[in-house]
Amino acid sequence: LCELHPWAEMARYARTGGESMAVAVRFARAHTGRDRVAFCGYHGWHDWYLAANLGETDSLDGHLLQGLDPTGVPRSLQGTAFPFRYNRIEELESIAARHGDELAAVVMEPLRDQEPQPEFVAGVNEIVKRTGAILVIDEVSAGFRLNTGGAHLLYGFEPHIAVFAKGLGNGYPMAAVIGRGDVMQAAQKTFCSSTYWTDRIGPVAALATIRKHGRCDVAKHLIHIGRRVQEGWRAAAKEANLEIEVGGIPPLGRFVIVHPQKQAAKTLFTQLMLERGFLATGAFYATYAHQEEHVDEYLKAVREAFAVVADALRTDSVMAQLKGPVAHVGFQRLT
Repeated sequence: LCELHPWAEMARYARTGGESMAVAVRFARAHTGRDRVAFCGYHGWHDWYLAANLGETDSLDGHLLQGLDPTGVPRSLQGTAFPFRYNRIEELESIAARHGDELAAVVMEPLRDQEPQPEFVAGVNEIVKRTGAILVIDEVSAGFRLNTGGAHLLYGFEPHIAVFAKGLGNGYPMAAVIGRGDVMQAAQKTFCSSTYWTDRIGPVAALATIRKHGRCDVAKHLIHIGRRVQEGWRAAAKEANLEIEVGGIPPLGRFVIVHPQKQAAKTLFTQLMLERGFLATGAFYATYAHQEEHVDEYLKAVREAFAVVADALRTDSVMAQLKGPVAHVGFQRLT
C-alpha cells in the first residue's frame, strides 16, 4: 500500500470500513489535540459521524444515506461534526472560518457521483494546510475501482491519511488505514485495538487482490463494463420513453426513475428483473467477473423491464402489478 501511495509511510490494519474511519478520526484528533471534524459523504455508523445529527436531525441527508438516527450518541458530542457538500468549497471555507483552530480533520471521499473540480481539490488542500487539520480520504468505496490504489491519486488530493476496505479484500473482511508517519504515530498516544485485526486471512486476500488488480489492469475492465451498463440504461430508457437520471462513476453506477412514484417503480423494476433471473436494483457495481455476455443478458432484461415499468407509470398500474410492499428507502425501520 505504501508503494502504491508514496506519500504514506505507515499502515494499520482493521477489518471493516466503518471501524477504520473511526480509527482515522481518532488518530487525527490525537495528533492535533482538537475535537471538531468537517466531513463530506457517508463514513459509517460510529459516534463521531452520527454526532452531526444531534443538533439538526437532517444534517446527514444528502450524504448518501438518509434517516440515520443519532439515538444513543452522547449529547455532549453535539457541535463536533460539520457537513459540507462535495464540490462546494465555500461550505468548507465557512466551517474553517468558524472553527479553523479547533478543526482536527477534514474527512471526505475522493469522489462518488461526480468528479472533483480542480478548484475544489486545490481549496481542500489549502484549507487543511492553513488550519493544520488532517485530511482523511475515505477510499472504502472508491478505492481500487478506477486504478490500482486510491482514487485520490488521480485528482491531486494531498491526504495525511487514507482508508481502504471493501475492494481491498475482494470480499474478505480487510481494511487498512495508511498515512504519514508523524500522524500515524498518534497511535502511541491513544488506544485502538481488536482481536481480529491480527487475523491473517484478510491480509493474504488483500495481497492477492492488489497483485492481480495491477497485473490484470482490473480498473480498466471495471470502467469499461460500468460504462456499458450506464449507456445501456440510457438507451433502454429512451426506447421505453422512461425518464431516468444516471449517475455515479462507471464502476459504481446508479439510476433513478424520475417520477412521483419512483420508489414503487424501482420496486417493480426489481421484481421484473428477478423474474428474468437478475437480482437488480437501481445500482450496478462492476466486478472483474462481469464479462460482455453477462452485460448483454442483463441489458436485454433491463430493456424488457423498463418497457413494463414505463407502461405501468403511464397507466397508473404500478401498485397493482407489485407482488409485495414497496421497498423501504435508506435506513427506515422495518419493524
